[in-house]
Amino acid sequence: MHIEQVEFNTLITFLGMLCATVQVSTGYYAGYYKRRPALLKTNEILFRAHRAFGSFATVLYVLGLFAGVVGFVGALTVNEPPLELGSASFNIHTWGSFPVLFIVAWKTYLSYFNKKALYSRLKWLGVAMFLAWTFTWLTAAVSYYVRTLPTNLQHPPPVFLLPYDWLGVQLVLPFVVGGIISVLILRRALQST
Repeated sequence: MHIEQVEFNTLITFLGMLCATVQVSTGYYAGYYKRRPALLKTNEILFRAHRAFGSFATVLYVLGLFAGVVGFVGALTVNEPPLELGSASFNIHTWGSFPVLFIVAWKTYLSYFNKKALYSRLKWLGVAMFLAWTFTWLTAAVSYYVRTLPTNLQHPPPVFLLPYDWLGVQLVLPFVVGGIISVLILRRALQST
């Protein structure tokens, strides 16, 4: 079995979306549902889950960003992958990634260097980060799958991702798996209090 680079990049985005789902669930629980963002520091289980899954999501985003930048530079310089300015999926994913980068960089910076601002007046940035991840996942996956159709065959069909006929399931899968992990973490966090 051979995995193509574009499928590998889509898998990275899938895993990042899964991790972002767990991070936003723990953050939402503490910051919005309980209205006590400090729970992310005082509850050991929430703290570890939020930080670990957030860190994984950040690393996966950076990996995907690196692959995306390399692909974008290749498209601009040698047209490999093709620069498809006439393709809606290419344009939405590519140009939409610039504001996503800004949101991810801002939230990541605050998470590591100014958490007080993040927990007090910029709590909404966690939700914005999740929405940015959602945009990235959905546009990356759709863009990949559109290029595996027999009528637009630029990549071989997926090996590890679900086939095109199951695209809807593939799109919701990181949210479902992340949601299941989140429920298990939240149940455990509630038992520890």
